[in-house]
Formats: sequence, C-alpha cells, structure tokens
Amino acid sequence: MRDAETSAGNARRWRPWRTPWPTTRRRGVNLTVLQGLSGLLGTTIKAALAMLISGTTTAAESRWPACDPQARTQTLSFVHIADVHAHYNPDSSGGSPLARVRGLVEQVRQDNPFTLFTNAGDDYEKGSIAEALSQGRSTRAVTQAMGYDVRTLGNHDFAWGLQELLAFSQDPRALVLAANVRMIAPPPAAVSSGWTDYGALAVGCLRVGFFGLVSQPWNEKDEPYDGSFFPQLAADFRYVERAREIIARHRGEVDLLVLLSHLGFEEDRRLAEATTGIDLILGGHSHTTLAEPARVGATHIVHVGGHAEHIGRLDLEFDLQSRAISGHRFTLVPNGATDGPPADPAIQAAVAEVLRPYAEALTQPFAWVDRPLGPAELAQVAAEAAVEGLGVDAALVGLRSAWGGWGAGGLTQQQVLDAFKVERQPAGTPGFSSLYRIEASGADLLRMQELPGFAYWGPTRPEPGQRYQLALQKPLAFHQVAYFGRRIAPQTPEPLAELWQAVAALGQLRRAAGLALNSRAPAGGDDRLIAFAPPSDGPMEQVGM
Repeated sequence: MRDAETSAGNARRWRPWRTPWPTTRRRGVNLTVLQGLSGLLGTTIKAALAMLISGTTTAAESRWPACDPQARTQTLSFVHIADVHAHYNPDSSGGSPLARVRGLVEQVRQDNPFTLFTNAGDDYEKGSIAEALSQGRSTRAVTQAMGYDVRTLGNHDFAWGLQELLAFSQDPRALVLAANVRMIAPPPAAVSSGWTDYGALAVGCLRVGFFGLVSQPWNEKDEPYDGSFFPQLAADFRYVERAREIIARHRGEVDLLVLLSHLGFEEDRRLAEATTGIDLILGGHSHTTLAEPARVGATHIVHVGGHAEHIGRLDLEFDLQSRAISGHRFTLVPNGATDGPPADPAIQAAVAEVLRPYAEALTQPFAWVDRPLGPAELAQVAAEAAVEGLGVDAALVGLRSAWGGWGAGGLTQQQVLDAFKVERQPAGTPGFSSLYRIEASGADLLRMQELPGFAYWGPTRPEPGQRYQLALQKPLAFHQVAYFGRRIAPQTPEPLAELWQAVAALGQLRRAAGLALNSRAPAGGDDRLIAFAPPSDGPMEQVGM
C-alpha cells in the first residue's frame, strides 16, 4: 500500500471466534528472543538492550514518580509517532531521525516526568535496505531499542512472517497491543506472542488504560481484504464492536482510556462517533498529519504523519479532584535534518551499530546511470533486468512500479530500493510488485506488446505457437484473466525476485562490463530485445497496479 494510505470502509464480513476472546495481561520479557537479538548486533546496542532489560525487572509503574497525595492536578505528556516504515537511516545531518525522536522524549521527560512514549505501528517496510538484507531483523532491533512505553502493531509489521512478528512483539520494555488479533494455533517455535489486548499503567496519581486495534491485511493486488494475516492468527475487523467490549470491561478501572489505533484517521473518527468512553486516540496508518488534535465528542484524536517527519507532543491537564481532563496543549514538532530536536546519543549509537553490517549497501555506489531517468524509464530498466538476469525470455513491468526517478551519476543499493520499494502482500510473501515466472505462447507475447501501461522487454517477432518463459509482476501472474482476458499459463507462478534485486543485479553486470545501468545491451543480431513504453513525460495509463 502506497504512502497515501486510506482506512478501509465499514462494510466487513467476520467469522465468530472458535473460543471466547481472553482477557490477557502483559507478559514478561522473553530472554531467548533478546539473547538472539543481541547475537545479531554489536556491543554498543547490546549494552543499550541490557539497560532496557534491567529496566523490566521492576514494575512498569516505577518509571514514573509516585503519586503525591497533596497534588490537586497532574499533567500527563504523550510523545507520539507512527508509520516509521524503517526510516532510521542517517539523513543529511548525519543523524538518524529516530535518534532525534528519542531526544525529544528525553527533553519532555525533563519538563514532565509523567511522560508516555507511544507508537501506533507500521515500523517495517519501505525504508532502510538494512531491513531487506536482514529480512526484518534490523527494524526489530531498532524498534526494541527505542524504549517505547506503549505501542501497537500495524499491518506492515506482519510483513516478514509469523516468526518475525512474534519476536518483534516480545519487546523488552513496551506494552505491545493488538486487541483484534490473537493466536489460535501453536506458534512455529518456542516464542509466544508478546502482544495483549489491553493493559493499564499507574502514572503518578493516574491509572491509564490502553488498547490497540490493527487494520486489515492487504493482498497482491494492493487491496485490503477480510481475513487473517496468517493461518495461526484470528482477526476481527469489527472495530466498533471490539472497542465497545474493551470499554465495557475496563473503562471503570481507569482514569483515562487510550486507544493506540492503526486504523487511519477517518476510521478513528467513525469509531469515536460510535463509542463513548475513549478519552484519547493516538493514531496511525493513513499518514495523516494534524496540526491540532481532532475532537469528536469527548475524544481527542492525534495523528502526526509518517516516516518520523513529525513528532506529536500532547499535554493533558488532569483535575485529581473531579478525575477529569481540565485542559490540553499540543505541539506538532518538526523532525527534519535541520529543524529537528537534538539526537539522543544512545539511540544514535544503537542505530549506527545496527546499520554497520550494511554500510556498503547504504552508501557505496555500485552502478551508475548516464542521464536522469523517470519512473516509466525505470520500469523499462526493470523489465530488461528480468530478461538479462532471471533466465526468462520476456518480461512485463507496470510503468507505475517505480516510486520515483534517478538523477545521472552513481547509484547505491539503497537508491535502487528507494525506487522499487517492497510491500510484502499478502503478509509473509514476496512483494506485490515482485516478479514471477510463467509460460506463455508467442501469440500472448505479441498481444502484451500492445498492452497500455506496461514496459515490455522481449522478442519483437515471437513464433505464435512457441512457448516462452515470461516474468510477470505478482498481480498479473495470479490474476491472468483480469489482465489478459484468459488464463495464459496452467502452472502455478514461480517467484523469481523483487524488482530492486533484479535491477541491482543488472547494475552489477553492467558495471563489470564498463557500462551504465541504462545502457542497451547488444541484441546479438536477432532483434530479440526491444522495449515498448511511452516516454516518461507522456501520457501513461495505470492498469490494475
């Protein structure tokens, strides 16, 4: 799902649970997971994790000063982010945006010790190449080093499969929430799920309850669907009903009830309109940025955008006599390379240690292009890369597959991934823009050359009755009737590579030959390789991508 995400509509199908939904409590730290995480990382972040682990040996309430029985008011401060999407690489300042986020947390804690640090999910995908090369582990390490107090899962956090999700949810410090997703089968290893449906924290004189809700999964057509992320999980997308259950069970136990929502702003508004009893929604998923909290009845709704470009600070004044909110202040803090808060040194060091094994992919040019290329031209390069490197005769790539263009000059692997971002949909499978192999007839290849909205690379005059190996992107490979009017291959599509991997491999081949990545390889005199694509500045029709 692209950055301009939208929340799903109200019409949802659901299936009854096999067993009643349990009321759960925060589980302890899984030392096996943390030891495995430390094995992945260097000494700097091991020390940081050791500090965090030691902080979990006492109750979470010890993070905040005890209640002053003489106090008549108390201020609760929330520092909130969402939809980080693995944006922890150093920027032009040399620092990580997440180190600046943690720097602001420390500043706010100096102002007010009753501070809660929250995250509304989607920490994975569409960011650092370290995540792609480590199969998610780098993002898990950075997220768990951040020291959140409370966080919820997002739909992209399921991307790398159930095993990674379970390890990700075993946070050494944070209360991890997902009230509408639960295990219904034994996990694939000894690691259990670390999330819970609800938790409460004593912060000074106030008891604050939290629950989290996760949006629907997305499929290979980049569409949300009703169903669970994995067979071992059950999910309930009747958000209002699930919220009402939590409110009925826990509202009377707390002074403040907070929803950490990964549903999107419009869904949050609908939920607030349909319920009574939620004081605050700290949201994510839609990448909506609000300069001030929205208000629906008595519910405040905070959204701060994505990629850690902004940080939200909300101060709630609480009257301890009436046990009610008496006022609020909100600041949307910019987090750019030049206008962001000072970086926290410990998180800066931890992120640097996580990224150290991937420094070459992050910073070292491995190929070059000899002129600027737009998105449609990059699609043409990707189609060519599939034919040259993946053992197929032809390839078809959507002109809208690239997320941006390149300037002339050297390219890093990170820049290639930035152009061909990966969203693993359905969760735990290759990206929805990835390439799959099928067989097609020469007659099919002829028709593909005329298909609008796609770059074709392959034989210009194929034999109509001959069979050819063809690379198609995932939606086309699995929905052939929708795109081609009929099923053109009887066999199950075979996964080949992500687009960025194919293009990076072509770049290495071209560099070894002393050629730019966008150089046209000699066709060997057989006129086999020709690209059919409109110019990048011409009209382009998007077909099903």
